[in-house]
Amino acid sequence: MMGTDDGRPVILYGSHLSTYTTKVRLALRLRGIAFEQRLPEGGYGSPAWRARLPTGTVPALEHEGFFLAESEAILEYLEDVFESHPLRPKDPRERARARWIARLHDTQFEPRLRLLFPLLKEPSRRAALTPLRQDLQDRLDRIAALITPAPWMMGAQFSLADCGFAVSLPLAERILDSLGEPLRWPDALQPWRQAWQEYDALQAALLEWRQAVDHWIAPQT
Repeated sequence: MMGTDDGRPVILYGSHLSTYTTKVRLALRLRGIAFEQRLPEGGYGSPAWRARLPTGTVPALEHEGFFLAESEAILEYLEDVFESHPLRPKDPRERARARWIARLHDTQFEPRLRLLFPLLKEPSRRAALTPLRQDLQDRLDRIAALITPAPWMMGAQFSLADCGFAVSLPLAERILDSLGEPLRWPDALQPWRQAWQEYDALQAALLEWRQAVDHWIAPQT
């Protein structure tokens, strides 16, 4: 549990390894919002969890009797309800742009990264690696062409636009390194990459996720 300016705790349902759960957990920790993390009832995708959330997905959030799923909806709700250390830009145009970048992560980059996951556990599928890596690289290059990190996606401050990429970009790098076809970081994203590496609070917030990733990938390396 962590302190917050209004003292209202939330419950985050998810897993340590889940990209989208980690995105929300990262925002909670960087904002200093009190929360308790729980595994989904009966496990991810279980009948018990589907009885509560028919999609069976994670993350989900519970706050004062209010239940909500989908990471972007959760992050927006947290911005509306909690005042401490906001991650959403105040200017309407900057706020819209942050949502745009966040959507690019969720619709263009992360789904292609997810296609690499089975290759870690099923060597027989490695023939698909090169085209999948090329597709992921193409999406990353296209996203990089739309932004000019300084050093973060929206400028000098870490924002909602960065939350997803702060998890999925280093995960993509780690997976592709372990599979022998490294990710090529676009020049435009090099300042972002350095800022990610040097942001101590961010690294601390990602610690349990990094440990889960190590456990997941290590047997394959």
